[in-house]
Amino acid sequence: MKRSDSMKATTLDWVVVGAGLLAYISSFFRWYQTSISVFGIERSAGVNAWNAGFGAWFAVLLLVVAGGLVLASMLVGWRGAPTPLITLGASTLAFVTIVLRWVTFPDANGGQVGVDDVEIGSLFTASGGAGFGLYVGLIAALAAAVASFLSFRAGGHPGRS
Repeated sequence: MKRSDSMKATTLDWVVVGAGLLAYISSFFRWYQTSISVFGIERSAGVNAWNAGFGAWFAVLLLVVAGGLVLASMLVGWRGAPTPLITLGASTLAFVTIVLRWVTFPDANGGQVGVDDVEIGSLFTASGGAGFGLYVGLIAALAAAVASFLSFRAGGHPGRS
């Protein structure tokens, strides 16, 4: 069975699908990490997207759904809704959600000012922040949003009513 020209996948389609896959893979890396050193003994811990709160796992699900929607429209010719518009909304929401999750991570010193001013400050250090997975998820969300925007702007896209 020959596929029509309107069913051909574009590079932008593959970017959205790849971004969804990349977001899923990044969800298993550390999205938040913290480390502490007391008297030279160092410990570190981190959480992946599935344990980093709603803002992390919800964003991953949005990107996976956006990629799956584009993949479905490419493979089976699903034309139920304007795919680029839906993926643009989902990936933009995912990007904003990841940024909000990033800025709401807890502070390493628990919000206490002056930890370094304590006399034993050189014997006690704590740090925390975004991990590798968050950065990759943020890049995936941005790539999906840009590709969806360009695809929506181009018009005449598979799945677009």
